[in-house]
Amino acid sequence: MKKLRVGIAGLGDFGLLHLTVLSQLPYVEITRVCSRAPARAAEIAARFKVPAVSTDYEAFARADDVDVVSVVTLGQDHRAIVVPALQAGKHVLVEKPLAETVEDARAMADAAKRASGKFMVAHICRFMSQYYRAKELVAQGRLGCLSIIQTHRNNHYATLAPGRKKNPMRETAIHDIDLALWLTGSDVAEAHGFKRYNQSDQEADSCLAVVKLANGTLCSFASSWLGRDAMPAGLDAMMKIIGTKGELEIRMPPPNLVFIDDREHSHFNPETTSSPAMIRQTALGCEIEYFLACVLNNTVPDVITPDEAVKAVDAAIRIDACCEEVRQ
Repeated sequence: MKKLRVGIAGLGDFGLLHLTVLSQLPYVEITRVCSRAPARAAEIAARFKVPAVSTDYEAFARADDVDVVSVVTLGQDHRAIVVPALQAGKHVLVEKPLAETVEDARAMADAAKRASGKFMVAHICRFMSQYYRAKELVAQGRLGCLSIIQTHRNNHYATLAPGRKKNPMRETAIHDIDLALWLTGSDVAEAHGFKRYNQSDQEADSCLAVVKLANGTLCSFASSWLGRDAMPAGLDAMMKIIGTKGELEIRMPPPNLVFIDDREHSHFNPETTSSPAMIRQTALGCEIEYFLACVLNNTVPDVITPDEAVKAVDAAIRIDACCEEVRQ
């Protein structure tokens, strides 16, 4: 079987997770990595035994030794890699959010429509079994008419390096915004909210918005970068969906393993593992393998479409614009 030649752009923590998944797949050969930091690129290439290194995004995107491109850079840099890669006939998987502006997001989606390669935006929650089951129950009418969707995400204070924290509505609440639009098939009609600046004058670290969708569903989206380092399992997230016939609740991490001793009370979150032996079983592993299966089988990825990814970016930006600033 001919191996897929894969290149990864963006070598931060999440880029390393992509590399870890891809390095476990027998039908994949990682042929190139890319970072604007030459020392980082060289270090990671040596660690994963990758033969080629790039520090220029466009040169990487058009490299002859790559069939599939995984883009895990900052959102502001996605377009500079995605568009030339698609133009060069590559298959492209790009992390969410697709872009920081609707203009950039639409440019990539339009390029994908003209391209011969497959294209998918990595909205990982759509590959988590809990949310997929929620979609099935909603589609079956088991919850009736959806009245309220409540969500929150509290992320580690130390998750992002200083100066790289992004507005939590557009960076993390976008997970729940996308899920709400997916579950309801609707769009944002009205939004009101607040965003608070605690750690920086440039970027908010907490946000809360109440949103009415066009179909009448009421949603609340809350997200922050204030989780303590001792917070168990890397993430505190919740979604509660209340309908006229039923309701459901999803929590991350799931309460599947709890460890307690005299110094620690913690949960194990299977979705945050970096173990090479287990990572293929995570939503990230499923997401990457799903996309590669679409490439190998010449099928169009439809768990999420480019237009849906653009819609999520547009909705997050519009909700954020309705949030009043709180500085005190």
